[in-house]
Amino acid sequence: MDNTGAIQNLADTGRLRHFPLSHSPFFASQDVDEARARVAQVYCDHRLEPMGKSGFDARHNRLAGSDLSINVMTYSAKTMISPGALKEFYLFQYPLSGHASISNGANCHEIGGGRSGVVNPSESTCMIWGEGCTQLMIQVRRDALQRTARSYFGLPDGQSLRFCGANDMRAQEGKAFLGLLKYAMSGDGMLDTGGLMGQQLETTLMVGLLQTQRHNLTEQSITTGALPRAVRMAEEYMSAHIAEPITLGILARETGVSERALQMAFRTGRGRSPMAVLRDLRLERSWQELSHAEAGTNVTDVAMQLGFYHLGRFSEHFRRKYGCTPSETLRKAGRL
Repeated sequence: MDNTGAIQNLADTGRLRHFPLSHSPFFASQDVDEARARVAQVYCDHRLEPMGKSGFDARHNRLAGSDLSINVMTYSAKTMISPGALKEFYLFQYPLSGHASISNGANCHEIGGGRSGVVNPSESTCMIWGEGCTQLMIQVRRDALQRTARSYFGLPDGQSLRFCGANDMRAQEGKAFLGLLKYAMSGDGMLDTGGLMGQQLETTLMVGLLQTQRHNLTEQSITTGALPRAVRMAEEYMSAHIAEPITLGILARETGVSERALQMAFRTGRGRSPMAVLRDLRLERSWQELSHAEAGTNVTDVAMQLGFYHLGRFSEHFRRKYGCTPSETLRKAGRL
């Protein structure tokens, strides 16, 4: 039986007990021409040629949002699908049963048995689905996924996102992503309503796809491209909002890179984490306020205003950095 992680709809023989997304049917047909025409309505024009001896039977369920759709498709016979270049969308594919061979430009790989892949839109594609292959697929608009890659993973402006090879979905991240897909397919996430919750779910699915599939945004390309700029942007944001609550997630959003990538950039460029740099900036601000204090200034108010809610730790960090305590600094300023 194929291992689908959180998608639990397979029978012991590897065939589906229940066809997923049954509440969102798109079409079912035993006619090749009809199947080709219906699929072309939502994907693109393509060649569709049954290759096996068994009878042809196609079925397609579809749940559509604004920027992506979740699809479950099957062809009972071994079938060749040749769409050329997809042009306007990326296509994530994960066989729930059976296997498929994918040729996408120079990128050729096998999926199935717990392995997934993504078809790039700009390169010619030809696929052969094995007999009884049933696939869970995400069709996502090219511009939407590239926009998400820029915002969360630091895709440089003008660079295209390109996926490569097959990906094992049986590890923890893959299972989590399939679990998210299962939730979206249930209808509880309101993917097809067009509301704010549905839009947020779409973004989360795109981030999950980028997190679990191999692509050209390697650590090396990120480090040499967007991250030095991201470090500067993060430090500028910290300085401008020094007294406001700041989290790693906020910094990642403001700089347009992922949290993990931002952490690596600071480790490489500063030798410290973003939060350690933020703490030092706040310590510097506290020293300025205490050493040039106005009448009525006290250590507790300065610490609290800058997010130091544990006064003992604040005093210790301050002493290590400046060789004296906050109270001593305030005393020397003549305000204590």
